[in-house]
Amino acid sequence: MMPALRWTAQRARAAAGKVHLTVGEVIAAAFETSGGELSDVMEQLTSPQMTRALGRRIVVVG
Repeated sequence: MMPALRWTAQRARAAAGKVHLTVGEVIAAAFETSGGELSDVMEQLTSPQMTRALGRRIVVVG
């Protein structure tokens, strides 16, 4: 495979793997997976795994 084609294929795979989510969608998904328990939702949202998956850290104040 030519270098330019390999580079283009890598960029296409990276672009296809990105999904845009809103904060509300992330919170709704956390509620769905936890069965509506607020303490479980908070644990999920502030977990290191969520930080790694999103590439951002969620901080809950209140």
